[in-house]
Amino acid sequence: MKNFSALCATLLIALSGSAHAGMQSLVDGSASYTIKTGEDKSTSIVLPQKQTGGLLLDFSFSFTGALQNNDYFALWFDNSKGPSFGLKANCGGDVAGCTDDLFVRMGGSSGGTFLKGSNLVAGTDYHLAGYLYKTANSATYNAFDFWVDPTAAELESLSGADLHLTGNSGLSSIGTIGFRTVNIDNGAVLTAGDIDAAAVPEPATLSLMGLAAAGLGFARRRKKA
Repeated sequence: MKNFSALCATLLIALSGSAHAGMQSLVDGSASYTIKTGEDKSTSIVLPQKQTGGLLLDFSFSFTGALQNNDYFALWFDNSKGPSFGLKANCGGDVAGCTDDLFVRMGGSSGGTFLKGSNLVAGTDYHLAGYLYKTANSATYNAFDFWVDPTAAELESLSGADLHLTGNSGLSSIGTIGFRTVNIDNGAVLTAGDIDAAAVPEPATLSLMGLAAAGLGFARRRKKA
């Protein structure tokens, strides 16, 4: 029985110590998408159930050719004008001399916050991840973490984000994800794939899971006594 109690204690510590523990895979995409010059595309994926907790999206991405101002490829939450992250080349062409290519925004169809130094290189494989969640008992999603080539440990703990954004997304739930491309021209070819989505349990839910396991151990001890 001591061994079982120790197992419950270990489970409780593990659940409370890792934000990734207990994450539920919603979309495990293996499809690959190629977007050539003049072939802007969009797609949407309906989630198995509507989400109200944290949601982690990630995908792989590469390109050939030369990116031009405002070449755009982004993954979005809930709708094409919802929170999004991805490529918006050269700060969208809105800032003279800017070569930052990766952005995050809480919603809308213009602007965004760009990741400093994200001047992407043709022929390089990139792994992009975005985590949208609620803080301080917010009714709507109000925090966004973004990673470029995250390590397994960073995604496991949802730590070490390259960019953190806050603001009111206006969304209280998410039922769909997808991507869209715009302005791909001048011979550039984009390739994306491995689009994944995972629900992240709230810390309170994880704690309850651990307490339930511990409670089971207590009940078994009483029964044996």
